[in-house]
Parts: sequence; structure tokens; C-alpha cells
Amino acid sequence: MFDVLIIGGGVAGVSCAMVLGSAHKKSFVSDKKIGILTHQKSSSLQEALFNNAYGIRAGKWGSDLLSESLEQLKSSYPHIQQIENEKVMKVEGIFPEFKVITNKNI
Repeated sequence: MFDVLIIGGGVAGVSCAMVLGSAHKKSFVSDKKIGILTHQKSSSLQEALFNNAYGIRAGKWGSDLLSESLEQLKSSYPHIQQIENEKVMKVEGIFPEFKVITNKNI
């Protein structure tokens, strides 16, 4: 069970995980179990080729950028659990209790 479960390993999901990872010593995050479902197959970056994005080398593939972002997340914030090869099928419940159903029933 997670206190925070981020659904998706695209730009928004990884950015969220990195923000929470960098705040791990803050009281609002320090005792929380955080996970990210790193499924990226539907990310539009999979097919993107960057040629004019600030800070990104020209000719860089989006799929490479996504892979590198997960590696950076793993090395910088190992306390964030990366859950690979899982896809969310359904989210059930009402605030504050939710149940996330995946293809492998994690």
C-alpha cells in the first residue's frame, strides 16, 4: 500500500516523483511510502525527436529521454519505488481511500 501512487512514467509522472523525492526530508513527505507506475507506452514522447528544445541535445529521441529520466529518478531518489510493467486498469473508491487495479493486480 502506498501513501502516494503516481500513475504514469511520462514527463508529468516522473516530474512529480522527482519533486516528492527531493522533498523527502520535509515533514509532509518524510514518513510517506511513494511509488510510481512507470508505464510509458502511451506517452507521446515515445516517437518524438527533439531538435530545438532548450537544454536537450538536438537529435535526441523522446524514448531515450524517458529512459534517462527513470534512471535519474532511481539514482537520485531510491526511496521512490518504481513499479515496472504494470498498467492501471481501474481506480475505485472515494476520498481518502482509493484502490488501484492493475493488469497484474499489484
